[in-house]
Formats: sequence, structure tokens, C-alpha cells
Amino acid sequence: MIELALRDEPIAPYVERLPGPIVRLNLAATDHLADAFVMCSADLMQAIEWALTAIYSAEEAPSRVFVRNANGMETVTMIDPCLAYGLQAIVRP
Repeated sequence: MIELALRDEPIAPYVERLPGPIVRLNLAATDHLADAFVMCSADLMQAIEWALTAIYSAEEAPSRVFVRNANGMETVTMIDPCLAYGLQAIVRP
């Protein structure tokens, strides 16, 4: 998952790697997104590669369930089944 975190305070854009795997791009709400991508492009690409590798590793990424929305649109939501159904809902790819 890739998140975009807009901050109220003025900060230099930076990339975080979080468990999940989640990649978060942090930037000030007043910054331009394109400028943040340019400033963090190398870190962002490395973090995305890390996340994609972790998705295929059962030890590094928790199980995921992909659910279509109620309208049948193409949008899917990733949820952790352990959060929704308890620890008995372990699903591995």
C-alpha cells in the first residue's frame, strides 16, 4: 500500500517504510506533489521495491483479502483478516 500523508507543518518531503508493508510519502499540505516526487524519487522507488518484495514473502507481510466495493466498481480494499475476523483467519497466498 502506498499512502500520502499531508502535514500541517512545513516539512521537507520524506518516505517512510511501515509494517504491512506500507510506503508513506510525507509532505506539507502546501507542497506540490510533483515536487515531492522529484525530491524523493530514489527513496520512493526503493521503498516500493521493498514493499513489493515483502508482499511475496509470507514472513514479512501479513495476509490480505481483496474485496470489491458494494457497487461492483473496480476499486478494491486491502484489509487484514486478523483485524476483521480474529487470529483464526490466517490466510496465506
